[in-house]
Amino acid sequence: MTQPTDHAIERALIEVLRHKPFEKITVDDIALQAGIDRSTFYRYFHNKYEALSASMPVLITPEMFAELDRMRPSTRIDSIIWWVADNRKLMRNLLVENQQFSSYQELVRVVSKILMEFDEAVQANNPNGLPKIVKLIRQAPDPKRMIHFAAAMLVSVLTDYIGNDIEIKAADVLTDLHYLFTNLGLDDEGDTFLPAERAEVPRKEGN
Repeated sequence: MTQPTDHAIERALIEVLRHKPFEKITVDDIALQAGIDRSTFYRYFHNKYEALSASMPVLITPEMFAELDRMRPSTRIDSIIWWVADNRKLMRNLLVENQQFSSYQELVRVVSKILMEFDEAVQANNPNGLPKIVKLIRQAPDPKRMIHFAAAMLVSVLTDYIGNDIEIKAADVLTDLHYLFTNLGLDDEGDTFLPAERAEVPRKEGN
């Protein structure tokens, strides 16, 4: 069974982003990758910015956070950071900040939604008690605002890492976040944070 055309367009855009910055991508590029013509594209999206907004939840999916309730905060962050490191060129290519679109705001919106859904479902999966990070959010004066703040902090760290070619390495980001979580009391001090098999290795230029 073929996927709906709008989903095909969203996935086609993500594939094109693996090779070309968003600002240089045209509707023709997306349509060609999706196997459709321009008129079909415009039946689903007004422009490429609208298509990019729709593609964000396809890129950052709930499945990426599916095991949150069974993992330490540092392990979750570890998985996210390494996913971003492995898809760094793609993530860099989708970063757009102009009057028409803000990738930062879209990423915060998507991550906030995922964290909100996780917070709502976590109680059923943790009969013996809530994870510390969930307790921190629920005890906040405004839990929804705290979730938004957490999402904004995570997205800020990741976009800063993505935008730096040399100064920041994935292993350094992990070390700093581990330090932060440990001192906030959200991680068990002394636990191994950076898996040996994922130690920083030289990456090809542009990755």
